[in-house]
Amino acid sequence: MLDTNQNAIFGNLGYQFSRKFSIYAGLNGNPGTRSLQGSHPFWLGHDRVMADEFFRPFFNSGVWAQGEAVPGLWYNAMLGNTNSNLDVKSSQLDRTFTTGASMWWMPTTKEFGPKGAYGDYEMHEKLATRFGVSTTRSPEQRFTSATSGGPENSTLRLADSVNVFDTGSLVPGVTVDTVDYRILSFDAGVKYKGFFLQTEIYNRWLDHFKADGVLPVTSIHDTGFYVQGAFFPVPKKLELYAATSQILGDKSAGFSNSSEYLIGGNYYPFNSRNQRLNVQVIDVNHSPVSSAFGYYVGGLNGTVFSTAFSVFF
Repeated sequence: MLDTNQNAIFGNLGYQFSRKFSIYAGLNGNPGTRSLQGSHPFWLGHDRVMADEFFRPFFNSGVWAQGEAVPGLWYNAMLGNTNSNLDVKSSQLDRTFTTGASMWWMPTTKEFGPKGAYGDYEMHEKLATRFGVSTTRSPEQRFTSATSGGPENSTLRLADSVNVFDTGSLVPGVTVDTVDYRILSFDAGVKYKGFFLQTEIYNRWLDHFKADGVLPVTSIHDTGFYVQGAFFPVPKKLELYAATSQILGDKSAGFSNSSEYLIGGNYYPFNSRNQRLNVQVIDVNHSPVSSAFGYYVGGLNGTVFSTAFSVFF
């Protein structure tokens, strides 16, 4: 993983007691948004849309339980060590815990495609539906580097794309040392005969600030959503899609809005979801996101062209 200067080895250990209850330990996504529930890489593009990337939690180490409580109703609950293990040493962690949970209901077909995939490659003959709610809470710290003096925690960005732990992020000369992150999201999706439509609505709170000076705010509440839609003009070969993200910064804290509009397509050459050519064009308006793997740079205002060929083993 050259983008993050890491050699990553992912290991999990678990026991499946029944379809209703399984327990695991290892590395997993904090279940605060739908894309953190194992659907990667079966998204419309090869990475998340802007609103999802801005609001979502990240990956940590911990224990989690999941299962199908009743037919079509699933849950996932996790207790972890931080919002993101990215570049974080065990010696930097404190004794606080990150908690998260998600539930999703698939009332009509009791499923939503492999891995809960985005897009209806499978061409559902009966309307498939999914409704979900997800949340994560994580007390976050700056993870100050002893050599550079700068923050190593880069997961929490304000609606102007500035890292909340950068000195001067909220007021000149003042540095935030700790802050609590909370996300509450609601999602709904449908699939039918190659058509796919999904939306997710986000609420994110940053509060309980501790800093080395006086801050102008005690809490920041950002909201937003995305809408993604797709269809197959050529079944299981050619998929066309469009999406928008809208991020509504907390006006009372001095933040403004951001948005994106995109169109794209996927070509599946080998009669499988696992290999595809993706082409995408995105109109970005003041991105609050800087993504190591995705399409965005903080403050970006312009057009992004993306082409990728993906192989999933």
